[in-house]
Amino acid sequence: MSTKAEGIIWNLSELYESQQSPSIEKDIDEIRSAVDKIVEDFNTLWNNDASPEQWKELFEKLEETYEKAGRIVMYAYLLLSENTANQQANKLFTRAQEISSEIQNKLVPHRLKLAQLSDEKYEKLFSSDVLSNYRHFVDKERKSRRFLLPEGEEKIINLKNLTGKQAMTKLYSEFQSSQRYEVEIDGKKKIMNESQLRALRMHENPNLREKAFSLLFGRLKENEIVLTNIYNSIAKDWIIENKRRGFPAPISARNFENEVSDEIISSLIQTTMDNNTIVQKYYKLKAELLNVRKLKHSDIYAPIGSTKRLYSWDEAKEMVLDAMQRFDGKVASIVKDFFDGNYIHAPVLPDKRGGAFCYYVGPKTHPYVLVNFTGQLDDVMTLAHELGHGLHGVLSQKQTMLNYHTPLTMAETASVFSEMIMMDYLLEKIEDPNEKISFVASKLEGMFATMHRQNMFTRFEIEAHSAISEQYMTFDELSDIYRQELKNMFGNSIEYFNFSGYEWAGIPHMFHTPFYCYAYNFAQLLVISLYEKYLEEGKNFVPKYLELLSSGGSDSPEKLLEKVGVDLKDSRFWQRGFNFVERKLLTLLNTLIQERG
Repeated sequence: MSTKAEGIIWNLSELYESQQSPSIEKDIDEIRSAVDKIVEDFNTLWNNDASPEQWKELFEKLEETYEKAGRIVMYAYLLLSENTANQQANKLFTRAQEISSEIQNKLVPHRLKLAQLSDEKYEKLFSSDVLSNYRHFVDKERKSRRFLLPEGEEKIINLKNLTGKQAMTKLYSEFQSSQRYEVEIDGKKKIMNESQLRALRMHENPNLREKAFSLLFGRLKENEIVLTNIYNSIAKDWIIENKRRGFPAPISARNFENEVSDEIISSLIQTTMDNNTIVQKYYKLKAELLNVRKLKHSDIYAPIGSTKRLYSWDEAKEMVLDAMQRFDGKVASIVKDFFDGNYIHAPVLPDKRGGAFCYYVGPKTHPYVLVNFTGQLDDVMTLAHELGHGLHGVLSQKQTMLNYHTPLTMAETASVFSEMIMMDYLLEKIEDPNEKISFVASKLEGMFATMHRQNMFTRFEIEAHSAISEQYMTFDELSDIYRQELKNMFGNSIEYFNFSGYEWAGIPHMFHTPFYCYAYNFAQLLVISLYEKYLEEGKNFVPKYLELLSSGGSDSPEKLLEKVGVDLKDSRFWQRGFNFVERKLLTLLNTLIQERG
């Protein structure tokens, strides 16, 4: 079945007409001139008793420049994502990164001065209503001062990142996107990219599922020299820099950036680990449903039921829009604009980047969404997830650039909440008992992937970074760490392959953004709390939720969440989320199975 997603291509002309557009060079020249003027203005303001109005004008210029530079990076990244073999886009992306580094270097002295601003001068300026919009931004800079290095070192870090971690992550993305796999299906050999091969993990044929796992993980082992060196380089870079900055542990740097304490994240990680028994209960139940003694690792995404329906792009679009309309008309309208305005890239293409993302830059630039739509129900949920990000990106445009982006801990809120909306929508729409059982099982697996699996990644990273801080780690040594974390999650509920431990090398987030993954777990448990409030309060909750999304990064997560009744310091907070999963979904699945007989 064709998904009819082949023609769903984004229109990037709102950013630039083409890769050869003279507007790109014009904007680059304007950015460089603007940064030089901003530096000059900063020096003037530091040397004079400048008014809040003068500071506000400078911050506004800074915001305009940041967004203009971000738009060039965005344009190049989107071009490269739709075709990783596009060498012109590759050059533009590299150049855009260099310009961003150049901007940061020129502003380093003034970032350091903002961080060292005296309490007296800070209060004099930022107690003013004129600068109230920038208070949180400067607060963050002031809190960071104990981790900032001397000006010369900060500049060197910005420059060396171009040929260091940025070059390594770029190499990783391009290298992984270039991989092709030969698979025999129904007697015919097919050449697949990574996204297409990953889709086979949900195929009805267990032998084909195992073959897909074997090919994916086996290729990682074949490429161990490249992948191991890239990972060691990225991790060591992260460790050296953040130890030099004075962070107590590698994960602490990410926690600080996310505006949450080490204690909160430690509690999240341990509570998730303590609830791995829910995962193990489910996979033992799934083995019974599939009439096997024990599942293999390759069976964890196996469909339950003899058929697995595929959805066309139009069906997926209609379901997402209908679900969002039921939640709120404004939400549906914003999401609909992504379809109508051609802000989505959907087809699976040979050189397209795998996975899915939503990219947003600032308050004056519309977000874009990339998915690899194969018609699976999971793809429908992924579409809802990424459009949730898009909703967040649009609603946050109420803020100015310096308050626009949330920390990672809040970045997945709208995306996961949108999945919850879709879940309840589909539970209501699906009438066939077997299909409903299949869907609830799929949703449980999705939650386990968002919570326990991401926690497994985070625990792996903690162990891997700790080991790499002492010595270079081989592919097999890293695989041993990963294999242990797999066993911590699944226990004896599944059988493992010799190659199961190789999976770490195919997890992009651990290369691109160390310690990103716990943000998914954080968001899922946070969203469960928010969603329970929605179920209790109904439509009265919607304005509070939309206001939360509209707040962007204008305050810390703790303060923003207090407004909707969430206390992150409550030791019972994380456990309530797991209780919900067991009560709402695992119990429902058991009930449906019993009713079916």
